[in-house]
Amino acid sequence: MPTDYQFPLQVMEKGAQLGYAPDKLTLLFLVPFVQVAWAEGFVQASEQRAILRLAANLRVNAGHQDFERLLGWFDERPTEEFFDRSLEDLRELLEGIPVQQAARLRSMLQFGCVEVAHAAGEIGLLRGRSNIHREERELLGRIGERLGLAQVHA
Repeated sequence: MPTDYQFPLQVMEKGAQLGYAPDKLTLLFLVPFVQVAWAEGFVQASEQRAILRLAANLRVNAGHQDFERLLGWFDERPTEEFFDRSLEDLRELLEGIPVQQAARLRSMLQFGCVEVAHAAGEIGLLRGRSNIHREERELLGRIGERLGLAQVHA
């Protein structure tokens, strides 16, 4: 993901149609990463660091008005309804923008979800096993299916 990514105008307009202000739209794109981090029932420090790096690329950092909200998602798991509604809004947004823009954003989402999943399994990698846990693989599949992301093979 490029640093300091800025959403194209069509994405911002579609987000506004769905009720998202520009600063809230960036948080929407972080929700799948947070959901992957919670796949095992808790968020590891390595997953949190991965999400914060991805968030910084979307300009969500200590200076962002909703940075504390993002940090709160690490401490208290958002509800399943929140995750479902967010994924549905993302799906609708991706389907409502030009195909090339949607492909780039799907790629960004795919990359971020896999980054977080890999961060969770750093010990497995050291032991020569797949470093994406079963819970994360299953969740990656469900998120990918909902958002039209490429299949993850880990």
